[in-house]
Amino acid sequence: MKNLFATPLIKIYFLVVAAFFLSNSANAQQTCNAFVGGSCTQINAMYVKLDSTSRIAGVLGNTTAENAMLKFARDNGINYLIMYDLQGLVANSTRAAQLASLISRAKIQYGVQQVGAALAESQFADNIVAYNNSHAANERIDVLNVEREFWRSTTNRAGEFDTTINILNYFKSVALANNLTTEIYIGWITATEGVRLGDAVDRVLVHYYRQTDVEIINYGIERLQYLAGASRKVKVIPIFSNEGPSTTDDAETYFMGNWLATNPNDKAYKTWLAGYNAITANWKNNIEVIGSNWFLYNHFPAIYASKPNHITSNPVNQTACVGQTKAFTVASSATNKTYCWLKNGKCLVNGGNIAGANTASLVISNITAQDYANYAARVISYDTANPTSFTSTAATLTSASSCSGTTNLALGKSVTASSFIAAGYEPAKVVDGNTTTTRWASAYSGSQWIQVDLGSVAAISRVKLTWDPAYATDYQILTSNNGSTWTTLRSYTGNTSLVNDSTGLNTSARYVRINGTAKALPQWGFSLYEFEIY
Repeated sequence: MKNLFATPLIKIYFLVVAAFFLSNSANAQQTCNAFVGGSCTQINAMYVKLDSTSRIAGVLGNTTAENAMLKFARDNGINYLIMYDLQGLVANSTRAAQLASLISRAKIQYGVQQVGAALAESQFADNIVAYNNSHAANERIDVLNVEREFWRSTTNRAGEFDTTINILNYFKSVALANNLTTEIYIGWITATEGVRLGDAVDRVLVHYYRQTDVEIINYGIERLQYLAGASRKVKVIPIFSNEGPSTTDDAETYFMGNWLATNPNDKAYKTWLAGYNAITANWKNNIEVIGSNWFLYNHFPAIYASKPNHITSNPVNQTACVGQTKAFTVASSATNKTYCWLKNGKCLVNGGNIAGANTASLVISNITAQDYANYAARVISYDTANPTSFTSTAATLTSASSCSGTTNLALGKSVTASSFIAAGYEPAKVVDGNTTTTRWASAYSGSQWIQVDLGSVAAISRVKLTWDPAYATDYQILTSNNGSTWTTLRSYTGNTSLVNDSTGLNTSARYVRINGTAKALPQWGFSLYEFEIY
C-alpha cells in the first residue's frame, strides 16, 4: 500500500489484488492480438517484398500496391509485417518517407501491431535505429529480423554460424537500448546451434516449407527439440511458404502455392498446431509457440486473384446508452466458415459482457463507456471453391445523444471527507479523472465518508467507484439536496471488487456521499482512486 502501509501488509495487498482480478474476470472484456487457425495467438505474420525484382513486384512507393497489401493484411488478420529491402536505410531519405507513410497506415488503419526489418549485417541495425529516431512512434520499426541462411554454407558452416551469432548479439544490444525485439529465421540446425540460437534471440521463426499440410509438424521436428535445449523458454513461430510453380525458380520444389487453391492459408497453422499439441514430450516445456508466419505476401495476389469476397452483409453503425445491449451481425456466402469479431483491430473473446465472438452475431451486453469502439468481423472460408479470409467493413458503437449518464458530473467538483491521512491524499483526488495513480486515503479508525457537491440538483443514474486495495467491503451511497438531510440510495455488504459500477439509480440530488462502514484491510482506512457520478 505504498509507503503509507507497513511491510507486513504486502502479502495481504497482493492477495487482495489477486482476489480483485479473479472476482472481476467475469465482467472484464478479453481480446487476443491475433486469431489464426481457430486459435487466439500473439503473432500472425507475413513477409513483404518492398522492392521489385525480375520475378517479384515490390510494393513500396506504389500506392495501389501498398493499399492492396494492407487490405490483404486486414482481411487475413495479419498483425505483423516483416519487410525485406531495408538494409542501408537512410533516415531522412525519400525512401524513408515512403516507408514511414506505409507503416503509419498499417498501424493506424489496418490493425498491424508490429513491423520488422529483415537484415543480414550488424551495421543495418544502426540504420533502423537512426530511422526510428527520426520518425513518430506509429511510423517506427519494432523488430530486428536476422535473415542469414548459415545452414547453406558448404565450406565454412561453423564460421558462418559464429558470424550469425555475433550479428544476433549486436542486434540484441541495439534492441535492449532502443526497445526493440530480435528474431531469426532458420532452416536446418544442429543441436549445438539450437541451444546457442535459443539463448541469443527473443524469438525464432522456423520454416515448414512443404507442398501440403499433411504431417507438416513432423518436418524436422528435431529442430524444436534442439531449440528447447536453451537455458530459457524459446518463443517459436512456424513459417509456411506460398511459392508455387509460377512463383519459384525451381518448379520441382514448389511449396503451398497449389495447395492454397483449395485451402485457406489459416489451415496451415491449424494443422501444424494440432500436430504440435498432440506431442507429449518434456522438451515442449521449454518452447512457447506464439503464432504463425507466411512467406511471401507478394505471391498471394496471383493465388487469390479470382477469389471473390464472400462477405455479403456488413455490420452497421449503432448507438447505445450505458447499460443497454446491442448486437452486430455479418453474413457470408461461405458454407464452411469460422468467425472472429474484432474490437479496434483485436479479436474479442467470449466472456464478461461479450457473447458470440466466434459467430455471425456479436452481442455486447451491459454496455459501458469502454465499449464505444469500432467492430468488424473476420470470416474465414474453408470452402474448397473459395478458401479465403475477408474482414467486413467496421461498424461504430457510439453513445446515443439521448442517453443520460454519459457525462461524469463529478469531474472537478468540490469534494469533502470525514478525514484524509496526509498531504497528497486529499479528497479532491477522487474527481481528477485519474483512476490509477491519485487517490484519497482516510484516517485508519472507524467509519469514514467522502462526498461530492455537484453545485446544483442534477439527475443521477449511475455512480462508479474505483477503489485502491484498501476498499470498502460494506458501504452506502447517500444523496442529499441540502448537505444535511441524507437518503440512502444503495447499500452494499460483502463487496470484493475494486471497481463498483452502480447503474439504474434514477434519482436527483446535489450531494452524493459514500459512507464506508467496513474495510477490506481493517488495520488501515478507506482509499478511493475515483468517484464518478453520471
